[in-house]
Amino acid sequence: DFMRAAYPNEDSPSWTQGLEGGVNGNLNTVSMMKQPLAEAQFAIGLYTNYFGPLPFKRLNLAQQTACTYGQSWPGLVWLPICDFYDVTVRHHLGLDWQDNIYWDIVTPHEVAHQWWGQMVGFRSYRDQWMSEGFADFSASLFLQNAYGDKSPKKFMEFWDYQRKTILARNQFGFRPIDVGPVTMGYRLDNSKVGGNIAQSLIYPKGAYILHMIRMMMYSNQTRDQNFKDTMHDFTSTYSGRAATTEDFKAVVEKHMTVDMQRIGGGKMDWFFDEYVYGTALPTYKLDSTFDKNADGDVVFSFKVTQSNVDDKFRMLVPVYLELANGGVVNLGRVTVIGNSSADAKLPLKGIKDIPHRAMLNYYDDVLASPN
Repeated sequence: DFMRAAYPNEDSPSWTQGLEGGVNGNLNTVSMMKQPLAEAQFAIGLYTNYFGPLPFKRLNLAQQTACTYGQSWPGLVWLPICDFYDVTVRHHLGLDWQDNIYWDIVTPHEVAHQWWGQMVGFRSYRDQWMSEGFADFSASLFLQNAYGDKSPKKFMEFWDYQRKTILARNQFGFRPIDVGPVTMGYRLDNSKVGGNIAQSLIYPKGAYILHMIRMMMYSNQTRDQNFKDTMHDFTSTYSGRAATTEDFKAVVEKHMTVDMQRIGGGKMDWFFDEYVYGTALPTYKLDSTFDKNADGDVVFSFKVTQSNVDDKFRMLVPVYLELANGGVVNLGRVTVIGNSSADAKLPLKGIKDIPHRAMLNYYDDVLASPN
């Protein structure tokens, strides 16, 4: 795995930018070793909970002298030396990459490759999206859990950045999502569409695919347990083996929720055809109103409209409410097929205060156009 940073409008980073006035920061990387170590220790515990235990008894972390990539082998993680600089030094060196999200996730991403790439391999270039995408998804779990009160904001900023990466047009006018499916891997890079298309697709879209499965499986009662069971099943079944995309799909199908079973007739072909083997990108619109019934409870009326898809495209679209007290709750998922709308009128028993607003995809549950 090479987690290389992207340099917009230049071939290499400017190592002298901002140095004229001196660098106010710490260039001693030894003093910064505690942070990557703490990140790795936290990530190992978190990933073990979500994905199952590793077969390796210990994990070694080491610096390597290039700033632009990290790499992972069984029991060994290489981290870029610039991850051990403080933020002031990196800023003066012009290393504020990807809005600094790169530096937030480089350690948890590379640690995640102990599961995705080392414990569970990939059969061919057509399955490599799982290794890279699952490692990026794992980093999102780290952001969601590691930073206390800052975690929700970091988590949502991560998915916002991932979506923007997938949809950003390059100098030739191509968006990564339009060039091809994630199963084409690095073969998507060519002189016609420009370089770095594959990395701008298989990392973030691969992460989105697993994120969408997680969010489909989530429930207010059991939370992530069904998703954890799925991932434990996958790692225990394919530990020490190379897995294919279809292998992963088969494991997901063993753990589908009732909604997932119903929308796909007991299969996950619909979802994999849309997002893994396809290039679909739906657009959603929500129209909603709040009223009161005779008991004084809030009544929520809404219509979800799906567009810019083919007639076979289907999705479970989550609906959220921001309550009057500022809390956000998931009301459930609406099934929408093709370019159509689904509507409902729901009494919200026990809710007397009008919510602030209704929302779709609050946690970027579905990869969709922001428009």
